[in-house]
Amino acid sequence: MRKIAPGLPCALLTAAVLTLTTAVSASAAGPSASSPVEESRPVAAGDLRDLTGIAHAYLRQRADSVTLAGAKRLAPVTPERATPALKQSLAKEFAQLAEQGRAYEKASGGYSGAEVTVTPGKAEQTGDRATLRLTETTSLLYPNVRSADEPKAEEYTLDHTLTFTRDAAGAWVLASDRPDIGTGDVTTYNTPPRTERPTDETKSEGPRSAPANTERPPAGTPADDKAKTGKSALAAGYDYTAMVNYANRYWQHPNGDYRTYGNDCTNFVSQAMKAGGWKKKGSGFFDRKDRDKWYYGDHTWTTSYTWGGAENWFWFARKYSQRAKPLNNVWQMALGDVLQADWDRDNTIDHTMIVTGFYGTSEIYLTYHTSNTHNRKLTNLLAKYPHAWWYAHRT
Repeated sequence: MRKIAPGLPCALLTAAVLTLTTAVSASAAGPSASSPVEESRPVAAGDLRDLTGIAHAYLRQRADSVTLAGAKRLAPVTPERATPALKQSLAKEFAQLAEQGRAYEKASGGYSGAEVTVTPGKAEQTGDRATLRLTETTSLLYPNVRSADEPKAEEYTLDHTLTFTRDAAGAWVLASDRPDIGTGDVTTYNTPPRTERPTDETKSEGPRSAPANTERPPAGTPADDKAKTGKSALAAGYDYTAMVNYANRYWQHPNGDYRTYGNDCTNFVSQAMKAGGWKKKGSGFFDRKDRDKWYYGDHTWTTSYTWGGAENWFWFARKYSQRAKPLNNVWQMALGDVLQADWDRDNTIDHTMIVTGFYGTSEIYLTYHTSNTHNRKLTNLLAKYPHAWWYAHRT
């Protein structure tokens, strides 16, 4: 508290108190009337259409950068309605995507085209700044599809938060894009996926088996028909068709009977395993940290860590339940098998995927959540992340 000098006249003392009170009141009330704080408000319908159009054009150009056509361009095509700083940044990103597209073309034939739709969500404006949340749904088309049963495209949905500002002429321009990529992979972004930490304290589990080999079988190697198409006859008695059907049904829109997590990949695969016949083990609050338990509960605190944690799932599936057997080579995987990734080789598994398609020994297709992706080619994942460690599981 500020002290008043002794002997100060009463009138001056009163004036000092009034001055102090006025200053405190003004401070509590915020900035003066000459500099009002603008409140956010919903974006007007006409502006929303404009913002959505800018976003759609930008995302279409981004997706096109990784296709065969984009890979052949001498210079990337960037959005016209973007800030100079963002244009400069996107030119570098799109050039990197084109380079990646050339790697995909060499590895698997690449992508013949892209189809992009956007679904706008919440949009708010504060002065000359606006934010728009939307969901992108993109199909990256595969060339030379060889049979009616082979997937025609890689599909993904991705949530974005886009920021816009007005340029000198008062027109809206895109300023930034914040995609919700999570621990998975999105083909049209080169940002490394986030790594996932175990959901409990790491404890000694014994030596982990070596990562699976990624070397493709020699051309002309016959497919292991028993592994590829006869898994339902295995002694485990699991319904692998049900697992794949579940993943195909809920890859884009999660099953409302379950919670979704910020990193939802292992939660999604656990649901598919349950649909195929995996039985729960354990229940309640006190079992949830044990890696020899696996179950879903009504609350996060009554759900096992092995249900939704990639590292935790590995130890339950491989060591404690032996419901999954290690495969020495990723190309041995069949429908309903599971592939996990350790992106940065730190001995902590980051991401979980399920096999939803294959074509002989030449291609395997993977489906996963966060970001929600359907029928991603294994060949393309290996081309993009040649230094990752991969763990392939026979379920």
